[in-house]
Amino acid sequence: MTHTKTIATNEIRHSLRNRSLWIACGSIAALLLLSAIIAQQNQNKLNAQRNEYQQRVRSNWLEQPDRHPHRASHYGYLAFRPKAPLSFFDSGVDSFTGTSIFLEPHRQNTANFSEANHSGGMLRFGEMSPALVLQLLVPLAIFFLGFATITGERESGTLPMLLAQGVTWREIIFGKTLGVAVMALLMIVPGALLLLIGRVVVGGTLNRDTWLRAVGLIVGYGLYLLIFAALAVLISAWQQTSRSALTSLILLWIVFCVVIPRGTQTLGSALTPAPSQAQFDAALELATSRAGDSHNPDDPHFAALRAETLKKYQVSDVKDLPFNYGAFVMVESEKISSDIFRRQYGALLDTFRRQNRFSEWAAAINPYLAMRTLSMALAGSDLAHYADFQWQAESFRFEMVQRLNQIHMNEIKFENDRNQRASKTHWQEFPTFIFHAQTIGWSLQQQWLSMAALLGWGLILLAAIGRTNPRIA
Repeated sequence: MTHTKTIATNEIRHSLRNRSLWIACGSIAALLLLSAIIAQQNQNKLNAQRNEYQQRVRSNWLEQPDRHPHRASHYGYLAFRPKAPLSFFDSGVDSFTGTSIFLEPHRQNTANFSEANHSGGMLRFGEMSPALVLQLLVPLAIFFLGFATITGERESGTLPMLLAQGVTWREIIFGKTLGVAVMALLMIVPGALLLLIGRVVVGGTLNRDTWLRAVGLIVGYGLYLLIFAALAVLISAWQQTSRSALTSLILLWIVFCVVIPRGTQTLGSALTPAPSQAQFDAALELATSRAGDSHNPDDPHFAALRAETLKKYQVSDVKDLPFNYGAFVMVESEKISSDIFRRQYGALLDTFRRQNRFSEWAAAINPYLAMRTLSMALAGSDLAHYADFQWQAESFRFEMVQRLNQIHMNEIKFENDRNQRASKTHWQEFPTFIFHAQTIGWSLQQQWLSMAALLGWGLILLAAIGRTNPRIA
């Protein structure tokens, strides 16, 4: 440990004399701070807009006059998805998924109005965010820091002297890795501190779950950068010259951060194609019509329902039932359509998960993909969090429509149905839509593969450091 500490200290001292390190440190701190400011301002703006629109929707709903309950249901309701507190750090899929859902009877809509739809295509090149800086730029900086850690010693002739003094290869590589890792931390700590201070000042008090997510991000990115530091030192040990080590590291960065992510994404989309919005809506309509058409009196399902209901209440005509049979049919129809939507939308999400599975499994050979997936989950901006919003909106829609159907069934008579009204006091009894964010535990349960991949990379590189014994010259 003494030798390791000494080597790490010398590596840090040597790096601190390099003016390029200070330039890199300032540049990365500036990028982190700039990206965080832009992302935070954008998040505050979007959340303010969505809160305003949600309140406006609520106000319009409450201001409805006396009207027929079914007209009130078709008046509809809009549910807006708030951005997660840490999504400014890693926007994930937020910009490519919808922001609001129109809730109405007989039909389940998906979220619309994503930022990518009106970005003019520029957003598809990627957003500058603190996560992007840490995932792509800092590893590249680490490679430039560490490419000559061993080859430089070999080329200067000091490596044999170190070994002659009783220092082992393991101590040399451990010490060099530790030194590079500390320098990497020094590069990001100024920007990270400014980012954290700015988030607390601008964003206000953070709850316990957000703090736990922030700690998870710190631990995850710490391990991620340590992996790249170990890779830089090991490749420097395995190559004979600094030039070949730098070339190998740059090629490795391109493969990790460009080739494999793009390749797995293309492969997943090609092998597991997802339907378009129009195809999904058409399949949903077809499945609903096959299950039972409430507007067709001769439909087998609803004909059987009518016969069963008449028999139960011992009457011969639906007009003699103690409730509005038309509304009763809509209650049943809503159950059918909601159940079909849940199955169809669940199948669509499974398709997206199968597409992403190629990237998830590729994380076993690519720490960048593992960290990217884990980072989005901890920031609350991955596909799972978006799908959770969709499910919560559908549950709210179903309860709202069925509650209106109950008012229709109990307070509107079957005869002369369309000309009757329900009191506007009913609208006051309906709750507003509030999105309830999931906890960090729920997020991590779905990311065991990414966490296992990062830990696996750490253990494999630890073993490689212990067993590496390259040539001295």
